[in-house]
Amino acid sequence: MAGLITLIKGGFNTDGYYRSMNQALKRLDDTYTMLHYPYFVSEKDSFQTAQKNLTDYCISCLPGIGGKRVLEIGCGNGIQALYLMEKYGPEFLKAIDLNKANIDIARGEAERNGTSGVEFDTGDAQDLLSIEDHSFDVVVNIESAFHYPDKPAFLREIKRVLKPGGHFLIADIISDPKSGTASKRKWKEGMQLNHWPREKYETELAAAGLEILRFNDITDEVIRGFELYPQWLKKMPRSNVFRDLSLKLFYTINVRLNIRLLKRQRDYVVITGTA
Repeated sequence: MAGLITLIKGGFNTDGYYRSMNQALKRLDDTYTMLHYPYFVSEKDSFQTAQKNLTDYCISCLPGIGGKRVLEIGCGNGIQALYLMEKYGPEFLKAIDLNKANIDIARGEAERNGTSGVEFDTGDAQDLLSIEDHSFDVVVNIESAFHYPDKPAFLREIKRVLKPGGHFLIADIISDPKSGTASKRKWKEGMQLNHWPREKYETELAAAGLEILRFNDITDEVIRGFELYPQWLKKMPRSNVFRDLSLKLFYTINVRLNIRLLKRQRDYVVITGTA
């Protein structure tokens, strides 16, 4: 069960967590997958389809990204950026992430797929040093903002890099902050979790000079997406009995925890607006 212990240890800091998630999710279908939550459309959805559903829902909340300059902040392993490029055809897509290991995966997958028009780079969402003022039509940020310790700086950077009238989309997990136990606070610190309630988002977006157009709660659809996980594990390619068991336990623990949190403490929201 050494594999399970290694995976679980990754749940105490962000770098370890995403290493573990990349490893675990790749085993579901022998390929890298997006790192965000699933979104329910059909009982027959595979894990990858359910993740694409969430991306498609988010893009549907925007006027459209075809032929536009798009910046994805917090792109993870880049699989979503490659999907956006292939399906929606932006003129140019720059995707950044703070985690170098994720960017290495993204560049490798782009090269393997022969994808052009997308550029991957490491970068800090709170200080986008390499991005010029008013240089993008659309900014997309999906399931990354809850890690940012200085979210007001992140929102100000969105305002700065967007062209006047440009659009932004933030998919985030919100929650009313609570003090919690000392062990919970230490875990949240290690994982760099910074959840805001809706009211804080509304106040800080306005302070950054960004106008909200839609503030949609899709928690129920995300929970239903997660609840499909038993059928995904049944279809997982077999490798080694002990490694397979470790992965299934790790994945089950993570999914059940996320479902519990979404039912009791957190909401999944998609915020769109203009600069």
